[in-house]
Amino acid sequence: MKSNKVRTHLAALMLLAPVAATLVAQPAAAQQRAVVAQPSISTMSINADAGLSPGSTLRISVSATPNASRATLALGESGVVVPLRQQGPGNYTGTYVVRRSDRLDPMQLMTARVTFGSQTYSRQFNYPPGFQAQAMGAAPAAAPNPIERFVMRPAGRAEPGRELRFRLVGAPGGDAWMDIPGVINGVDLAETRPGVYEGTYTVRRRDNPDAFRNAVATLRTGNLRATARVDNNWREPEPQQARDERAPQILDLLPANGERVGDRGRTHIAARLSDEGTGVDPGSVRMRLNGRDVTGEARVTPEEIHYRGDLAPGRYTVEVSVKDVAGNTTTKSWGFDVSPGGERRGEAPTGLPLQLTSHANNAVVDAQGNLLLQGRTVPGATVRVQVESVANVGGLLGVTQPVADATVQADRNGIFSVGVQPRSLPIPGMRYDIRLTATSGGQSSEERLTLIQRQG
Repeated sequence: MKSNKVRTHLAALMLLAPVAATLVAQPAAAQQRAVVAQPSISTMSINADAGLSPGSTLRISVSATPNASRATLALGESGVVVPLRQQGPGNYTGTYVVRRSDRLDPMQLMTARVTFGSQTYSRQFNYPPGFQAQAMGAAPAAAPNPIERFVMRPAGRAEPGRELRFRLVGAPGGDAWMDIPGVINGVDLAETRPGVYEGTYTVRRRDNPDAFRNAVATLRTGNLRATARVDNNWREPEPQQARDERAPQILDLLPANGERVGDRGRTHIAARLSDEGTGVDPGSVRMRLNGRDVTGEARVTPEEIHYRGDLAPGRYTVEVSVKDVAGNTTTKSWGFDVSPGGERRGEAPTGLPLQLTSHANNAVVDAQGNLLLQGRTVPGATVRVQVESVANVGGLLGVTQPVADATVQADRNGIFSVGVQPRSLPIPGMRYDIRLTATSGGQSSEERLTLIQRQG
């Protein structure tokens, strides 16, 4: 009986043994997997084009476990935290431009942090010896540069009629201006907000388009005076472009939708382009006439598109599409008819001439913005004069405001005149779009032209 009980206990122990081994081995394996999956930060590198002096660009690279939800590098105890973005598996990079107000000490430790889920892992690094040697006096400290950057928009080759916008970022409370060699000197850069100075210039036909790439800005703060050449390689940071969700606009269609024009001469098709965000991308503009792409035969600028062609009588459909620099797209379609005979919009009919004699198209007007528009048509004709201003206000391009809408009658010699005064202070580089419409004896004619506000 006793031997039977012993055999029973031994059998029970043999049955329980594998279960016990499993219970012990499972936590050990789980612990080993947790150790293997533990995120880590392995290396960090930092480079700069001017040490830690104001205006220097720091380029940072951190190697760590891939696919972190967030990665940063804190520059000592300065309060500056540089966000990093994964460029390749486990390679996190970022840049930072040193500001005058920053207090960066290369003798302090930098802290890299990566976040996975709810857990954040960190590791501290020393500045490279070169940064520390400069702080110890091994090299003379560079004089602080009050200018962080000087840029021009839109980038690329300057074309006649294009409005260029210049921006200088630097020390606040100063006096700033720019010079364009061989074109113009002393263009004022107004401080639109602390440390940001802005100005505009509209390219003239006689200007050297290559001169704008050598524009030089000057900033004077107290007894310190600094200069900087325009940075032709600078681009808007991606986060700012990503915030631009406003699509560009297509305005002032010519001919108007549903309009009937004559078949004499070359039909003029045009539209005005406007974008209040990152600006129109002229390379994206497309015009199709009855489905045929005529962009290659058109004149395209960031502000407008013009096409002229000999069109036979019939119905025509125009489609214009445009993108801004941020990628927002707008498309507009409209139709018009070309009929035998009749009058052509924008051209003076044989019996009703219309001409502005006081100004040529794209002429530059005085700095006060006061306009005296004079012209000639048939005696006694009724002439309507409409004027709109298009200005760069608060960093936005193409802000349009009505300036004048007056109707006058030509004298016995066909002469007419209208005085125009702006409703607000003129802005250098402002554009005035003028539309003249004359009617007499059942006939009408129209003329459009643009005037440009003088710089300074």
